[in-house]
Parts: sequence; C-alpha cells; structure tokens
Amino acid sequence: MENHLKTALQAGKFLCSAELILERDHSAPEAEAFVRDAAREARGVKVISLTDLPGGNPSLPPEAFASFVLEHGLTPLAHLTGKDGNRSFVESRLHALARMGVENILALTGDAQKSGYQGKAKPVFDVDSVLMLWLIQALRQGLEYNVGHRQVRTSPFDFFPGAAVNPYKTREPDQMMQFHKLELKIAVGARFIITQLGFNLRKLLELKQYMTREGLGHVPVVANIYVPTATIAKMMRAGEVAGCVVPDELLRRLEREKKPERLERAALMLAAAWGLGFAGGHIGGFGLTHADFMKIIGRAGEIGLDWERRVDELVFETPGEFYLLPCGSDGLSDGKGAYQLTQVKHHMSWKQRLSMSVHRLIIDPKSFGARFLRARLKRESESGDSTSKSKGFWHATMGLSAVYRKAALGCMSCGDCIQDYLSYAGCTMHWCYKNLRNGPCGGSRLDGSCEADPILPCIWNMVYLSTLATGDDPRRFARTLIPPRDWCLDQTNALANRLVGLDNYCKRVEVESPAHPAAAAEI
Repeated sequence: MENHLKTALQAGKFLCSAELILERDHSAPEAEAFVRDAAREARGVKVISLTDLPGGNPSLPPEAFASFVLEHGLTPLAHLTGKDGNRSFVESRLHALARMGVENILALTGDAQKSGYQGKAKPVFDVDSVLMLWLIQALRQGLEYNVGHRQVRTSPFDFFPGAAVNPYKTREPDQMMQFHKLELKIAVGARFIITQLGFNLRKLLELKQYMTREGLGHVPVVANIYVPTATIAKMMRAGEVAGCVVPDELLRRLEREKKPERLERAALMLAAAWGLGFAGGHIGGFGLTHADFMKIIGRAGEIGLDWERRVDELVFETPGEFYLLPCGSDGLSDGKGAYQLTQVKHHMSWKQRLSMSVHRLIIDPKSFGARFLRARLKRESESGDSTSKSKGFWHATMGLSAVYRKAALGCMSCGDCIQDYLSYAGCTMHWCYKNLRNGPCGGSRLDGSCEADPILPCIWNMVYLSTLATGDDPRRFARTLIPPRDWCLDQTNALANRLVGLDNYCKRVEVESPAHPAAAAEI
C-alpha cells in the first residue's frame, strides 16, 4: 500500500494531513466517521495523524486505530511518546506498529501527566524524542542483541520517522534550545519535521530560515495549522495544553468569531505555508469534520498568493517577543539578516565556578587527580564488586562528592551524571519533570517556567545561560547525543563511576546533521 506521506514529501508535493485526537474510549465514532469520509472522497485527506495519549490523559493509543486507517486505503502517522512506558515498552510498541505495516512515526517526548484512574498517573520518560529516534534508526537496520552467548538481530523495517519542534518560543533560551535539539533530532534520524501549533507566521518562517542557513533546508517541514475555539485558546493560555502561545489579540478575536472566520484564518495560514515553501500543512482542531478540512484546503487554493497582502492577519505577537532575525519590509523576518543573539556574557554562579574548578582538578580525564584516583578505584573494584558499590578507602572518599552534588546541584544519585554536559547548571534528574538528558521538551510556559510546575524555571533555560557564562557555544547541544540513563548505576556514586569508566561519558556520541549535498557545496 502506498505511503502517501513519504511519497508526497520525497516528491516535493505539498501535503495536507489531518490530526485526529483519539479520546478516552475504545469506541471512536467521530474518528471513524472522519476516516470514512476521507476515504470516500477522491481528493480527500490521505494522511491521518493519530495522537498518543495527548495532554497527559488516558486515551485510545494510535496502534489501536491505525489498522482502521489502513483498511480504508489511507496512511496513518502514529505519534509515539515515552511518557507512559520505558524503553522496552517503547521498542515493543514499535515492533507492533511494524507488524501492522505502519511506517510513519512521529517521535515525541510527551506531555506531563494530567489525570488518570484514581488520580494522577506516574510519569515514566525513560526515553525522550531524541533517544526514540535513535532507537528507530537501529530498528530500521535491525537491532542487534544477545540471547545468552548468541547474537540475534531483529528484522529490519523501513520506518519513516519524524520529529516535532516548537518555533513559537518567546524567549531566547527557550527558542535556541528548541533549534539545537531539532538539529540533534535530524542528526539521529528524523526524516521530516512537524511544528508545534502557533499563530505567528513570522516565527514560523524563522524556523525555515534557520534550517536553510544551517544546511538543513532539504529536510521537509510541515506547518501545523490549528483551528482553535475561544475555549481551547483559554486552556492553552492556562497551561492546560502545553507549549502553546496565544497572544491577547488572537484571544479577543476568537471570543467574537464564528466558525467560518476561524476556518478562514486556517486557510490563510495554509496558503502562506504553501507560498513560503513549507512541505505541507498539518491541520487539526477539536470538533472539525472532514468537510471542514476540505473547506480549509479549498479556500487556501482560492487565496493563493493573496496571503502576502494579509500578513498582518497571521502575525500575532506577544510583548517583548524574541526574534532570531530582524524584521524585513514585508513584516516577516529577513532571512539574510544577522542572528540577534544576546551579546552579554552571563556571570557564573558560585556553585558553577566551584564545580568547574573541581572538574578541572579531578574529573577531567587528563587531569592528575583523575589519573591518580582512577588507578586506585580500579584496584578496589577489581578486588571486590565490578561496580562503584565496592567498598574500600578510596570509594569511601567519593562520598564527599555526593554530599556536595546533592546540596549544590540537586543530585538524585542516578550514578550516571551529565553535569559536565549541563555546564553545572543543576541536575535534570531533579529539576526537570521529564528527566530529559538531550535538551528541553517544547512545553515550557510563556515566561520560561516548567510545563508541569510553573514555580520552577525550565532547567534547560538555565543550562543555556550557564553555557554562555562559561564562554562555550550552546550549539554543542546539537552535536552530542547522551545515551539513556543506565539504571544499573542507580544509587551508586557518580564520581567513582566516571573515573572508572562505568557511566555515560565514554558512550556519548558526537553526531552531525546530514546536510543536503547541494547545500553542503554552497556552504
């Protein structure tokens, strides 16, 4: 059966996909009706995107509905998150999807937990979107593993994986970390990108301009075209739908608009996405029928290039919003302008200065302290256990480092520390609700606070600023893949593990986003 998503993106044909929100019921009459209507119409929507427990709430998983989509000759795009299952469960779901013939996967970290049976569910987040893409890449080639002394390989499957990015962040740290993580996602296997929903065309265009300038213009980007109601917009502003920016002016308009006006704005945004060279439009909205989608698509065709005269209807700004590029004469960003990044060097905190001094003295592999301690810790390990739980004088001295890390950095004793990678800004196992190790999710709030806890600033914003304070380039977060946490090391001493080579340090992977040959030649 034809993969309409893959065919359209590879052929450079503008694609319109539909996102269906699967709800908390095994019965899905509205979703079924949408699919039947799409299948009956010759020019109907061919790609059906299926959510994975959206909003942190229980719902029908995409693999339970994908077969219905396939039976009607349409192409499913299954969302897959790591919020509800560990890496083994995520891999098992991928095997199940492969068995069904579902090639298209949108790898997502997932929303913070909201509700569940008898209370709020336990968050998992064992793997994030980056690590999921890395896993998918391994499964595409056939994943090797051991059964006793015998090496086995899974059957290769031609997954077509994609990723998401939020280009609508209003602060520099949030936005730039989104872009750097996007580069990392592409480097580990994302074949297409779908944006978070948003309502500022200038910000949307900046994503494409950034990717073009960084040699990634060949990667297809599908613009999210969302049709909100005033009620949904208020939920977004309240943080009930993570990572969405709804400016005051847009909310005022939504409060007085009827459905035809909302569909017109979506059609205008879709026409602009086509005119600006995006690969397609990913259309969504609660309560929309297939007929509504066809109205949007048809009206976008009628608008054509006339969207250029109506740019002001598509740029909804928030006060003090960060833009990476200067404004051009057309009201959108000038893709040839200089990046508008902060030129002020932030000051390091006392804990950052102290931690980096200790790092240079006894953690840096080339330092005398590291070489001295490594030899003695290894001798103790060889004479006892093979882990840093081994008892001995030199292992006992490592306890002092644990006391400091807990007090200064919020250490959770995972034993698989990445503080050097984080510029000693703080422990993401403690300060990040999702325990992320490869960059932030897209859910931070307007002020840069955590999606799950508005009292806390997103730790990855702190990492960005701390990295600038050291004089380092935050672009390094686009180049290094941190492997998933090794739970064998839980509640062991991280410093000892680092010195004897048990932790993630020697397993980190330096990656580079694959540039298009033509783009690479220009660069």
